[in-house]
Amino acid sequence: MKLIDQSIRNYHTVTVIIVMALVVGFLCFQSLPRQLTPTVDKPQIEVKTEYLGLSPNEVERNITRRLEDQLESVEGMKKMTSTSQHGLSTINLEFDWGIDKNLAILDVNNKLQQVKDLPVNSDKPTLRSISSDNSSPIMWIVFDKPDPKMPDLNQNYMYKIGEDIIVPSLRRVKGIADVWHFGGEDREMRVEFDPYSMARLHLTYKEVIDRLTEENQNTRAGFHDEANRAYTVRGLGEFLDPNDILDTVIKRDGEKTIRVRDFATVVDGYQRTDSLVRISGNLSNAFGVIRKAGANVVETCNLAAERVAQLNQELLNRGVPLKMSIVYKDVDYIDEAMRLVKSNLGLGAMLAVAVLLVFLGSARSLLIVAISIPVSLMSVFIVLKVFDRSINIISLAGMAFAVGMVVDNSIVVLENIYRHLTMRKGVMKAAYDGASEVWGAVLASTLTTLAVFIPIVFIQEEAGQMFRDIAITISGSIALSLLVSITVIPTLTTLLIKLEPGEEYRPGIFHRTLFRPLVIMGTGIANAYSGIMDFILRHSPLSILFRIGILAGVFWMLWYSGQTLPKKDYLPYGNTNMVFMIIEPVAGTPAETNMNYLAEYEKKIVSMEDVDRNFLVFSNRFNGGGAIIDKELASGQRGEVKMAVKSNEMGREIFAIPGYRFAFAVQRPIFRSADKTFEVEITGPEILKLKEIALDLIGKISGVDGVHSVRPEFKFGNPELRFLPRREDSARLDMGMKEIGDIIESLNAGKYLGEFNDRGEPIDFVLVQKKDQHQLGLEDYRSLPVWTDEGLMTHLGHLMDVEIDAGPARIDHIGTERAIKLRVQVKKDVAMQSVIDLLDEEVLAPTRLNLSEEFGLRIGGSADELASTQKALMNSFAYALGFIYLLLVALFSSFLRPFIVMLTVVLAVSGSFLGIVWNNWYQRGNIRSILEEWNIPNAQSMAENWNWITFDILTQLGVVILAGIVVNNAILIVHQMLNNIKSGMDERQALLASCQTRLRPIMMTVISSVFGMIPLAFGEGAGTELYRGMGTALIGGLSVSTFFTLFLVPVLISLLIDMGFHTNKDDLVKDSLQSNPDSVPTTS
Repeated sequence: MKLIDQSIRNYHTVTVIIVMALVVGFLCFQSLPRQLTPTVDKPQIEVKTEYLGLSPNEVERNITRRLEDQLESVEGMKKMTSTSQHGLSTINLEFDWGIDKNLAILDVNNKLQQVKDLPVNSDKPTLRSISSDNSSPIMWIVFDKPDPKMPDLNQNYMYKIGEDIIVPSLRRVKGIADVWHFGGEDREMRVEFDPYSMARLHLTYKEVIDRLTEENQNTRAGFHDEANRAYTVRGLGEFLDPNDILDTVIKRDGEKTIRVRDFATVVDGYQRTDSLVRISGNLSNAFGVIRKAGANVVETCNLAAERVAQLNQELLNRGVPLKMSIVYKDVDYIDEAMRLVKSNLGLGAMLAVAVLLVFLGSARSLLIVAISIPVSLMSVFIVLKVFDRSINIISLAGMAFAVGMVVDNSIVVLENIYRHLTMRKGVMKAAYDGASEVWGAVLASTLTTLAVFIPIVFIQEEAGQMFRDIAITISGSIALSLLVSITVIPTLTTLLIKLEPGEEYRPGIFHRTLFRPLVIMGTGIANAYSGIMDFILRHSPLSILFRIGILAGVFWMLWYSGQTLPKKDYLPYGNTNMVFMIIEPVAGTPAETNMNYLAEYEKKIVSMEDVDRNFLVFSNRFNGGGAIIDKELASGQRGEVKMAVKSNEMGREIFAIPGYRFAFAVQRPIFRSADKTFEVEITGPEILKLKEIALDLIGKISGVDGVHSVRPEFKFGNPELRFLPRREDSARLDMGMKEIGDIIESLNAGKYLGEFNDRGEPIDFVLVQKKDQHQLGLEDYRSLPVWTDEGLMTHLGHLMDVEIDAGPARIDHIGTERAIKLRVQVKKDVAMQSVIDLLDEEVLAPTRLNLSEEFGLRIGGSADELASTQKALMNSFAYALGFIYLLLVALFSSFLRPFIVMLTVVLAVSGSFLGIVWNNWYQRGNIRSILEEWNIPNAQSMAENWNWITFDILTQLGVVILAGIVVNNAILIVHQMLNNIKSGMDERQALLASCQTRLRPIMMTVISSVFGMIPLAFGEGAGTELYRGMGTALIGGLSVSTFFTLFLVPVLISLLIDMGFHTNKDDLVKDSLQSNPDSVPTTS
């Protein structure tokens, strides 16, 4: 082969290329962005529309349905869901994976422009493209007291400091897209009136509202021109001080002037408290940092940490009694995960090198092969840069898996070169002949591996985008290792081994000394294998019977492994050191009351030694809290068991706290979509019937094995104070609904009067009832005196009927149908697919029989994603098998032999199942010991149901990858057999010689690959829980398939020979039709 020849002759060029690849790879490594997980751009668009003050029913009728009518015709949309809450409509549009998101956003925006009948006072709809980059903060920062003995500060004061100083400063940091801020309310200038004082002064609400609105404005009156100067003319009536408001004249009543101060006070205050945040028992504010798409997480976190230090100094300089503390950042997990992956990568490389040293027995030989590891892996960073990827725990895991695989091609080439050296050809001739002889098999092996990864790269689903990096990394490193094996390996052999033609090649020094016993044992194994194969491949009744026995054993193993087929799961859960408490308050309960219910348990959490910090949040966006466990206690297998025990303990305790609809605790997943939840969707026209169905299902679903908890997404019983107009009475007094509505709004939420200019900062300006001991009670509204424009006094109860009722706090739609969703939380160590199947069979199927055709009942959410991703993986697996078969047809010049090779894929899949089962069985013993050590009740049953490895998407990806790896061993046997036939050997002799000569490289490649993956399958620490399933599947599949391949492939080929399917030299070596015209077939 010309490339091999040129590489051997031009070793200077090869050396330069190696150095350049290492340098450029290092530069790419330095410039690639770092993040915890790959970016997932979900095909979802969110449309939000606000109209404060509207009830969920009004939001549904006036906003949501009008938007849905336009949006349901958006091209390419797969599913539309919506939620109508108090003052907020949220519509989520889900598209098919792979859609052009920019075109979808443009289409959605055009549809929104066509909606003309939204309420006048509603905000314009806003669009947001959903991505993993903008869905979850990479850092959480809180306010702390500089001195723990200081009293708690006002939360709204902290909120103002946060909005004025902290948020703007953090948003200017490179890589930060947004900052979420929790824990307080915005400022507003409040004119707090006494309704009875207004009545005594004969004031109408309309007079007060109109006067304050009209007085609080500046007017521009053009220019006044003098001879030498032009003056801008302005009327300055805008309120600049609370006294300006208090001195405002509302009206003159005879000789008396009525001012605002006569019936109201002016308070520079805050909006109604809807959110509270407590950190470790103290009132606080929390800031969530959202990164820009593609930003380097490590760099962004470090820059944000520097800005926090600067802000603390600024707060100190300003005399603000606050300091900022970083309580969580992704970079901690990233650093730990990357450190662990790097150490596993190094350990795997060392184990692989150690295996090579044992087989090769020479330091020079070891150096020749080992150099393929850094060259291939460093060059992969160039590939990642070209494809605009990032360095994350998934791409690094791919590199760690590739450590044992990148040496495979080099091993095959070097081992064959050594075989030719033993023929006394001299190093130059041996290097060329050895590499040229196997380069076809090496190329085929590489292409079959790439054939598996290429379809994976094009999977568009969430798991495909997430694990694309591992496919790019492994396929890139293996493709590069092919170039290394046929260029660098022969070149280094000629440089490091000096052997002239005719000279005898001596084994390495280690084989002659330290490893001599291993060499003797290996020789014995090889001789035993040769003897067995010599007996099996004979054409005799006994050998045929023996071969049939081997086939029977293989089929039994396939049957047994099929019985152990694990249930499927979605994304790996991970092991973070945070426990979330999910709490659903009773509708209508104020945030402060909800916080008080949890006060005693909060004190208990604060006193726990294993908890670094805890937090509680009650707001419109999130209700609940969490505990951050000490990182040292949460790491490794013991830490993972501890986190499961801790979340169970916390869940039991908060579930028993009265005052909430429900409460439970779960460990925070590493992936947002890996929270092991799915939804039960109930659709139909009648919301009360939907509620009845949902309540009936909650109890049944809670009893299904593997279900952790069931969370209803609907909220009924939200208390409402309803004012119903008495139209005839109000018309007689000439008072319309708008004027009466302004009265009700002023008495409660506050009537918006415009903006108050506070030294250039605009804040809301409202008229609102004074909140003191004289505040109106529920029964006081009817008797409240109200004056009309005609100077007549009446009571509010004469104008309106006042009723107390209840209504929904939110209304969900799926499509345009009303819906109720039940969010089902699956236990962390239980496969989601098993729970879905069980729930559908035991609960949903019987329920569907009792529902009319108007109502729908299905499983959705992550269950849809699981089904979609599995379908995509199965398609990739099918495409991969097809590509592999076609490549083997081209290599073997046969349509039949590739089927023999591809049987090894079935063996590998069986081996992966067995590996998962055996590893789970082994780990359960360790887990039981840990639980018994901690005196956990029911430790035995808890450990027996613990699936240390679940058959998640990443593990399934490992099974798909096996298809391209395990065929390599069979390729070596068949390809060498064909080479032997070409050289003139008999079929059986060629097959036996192939088995004998290929045993050593097969064992070297498999053992080095397996040892390279051991740290990933059995390692402990951050990130290992993500890919231990994949490592176990690969180790189990490689080990089992290799053992059976060494016997099964020769057995099947020999049976074909016995059946009359022969391969001759003439079938493989064909003359050119151009050079031998006589061989052209003629037709009669």
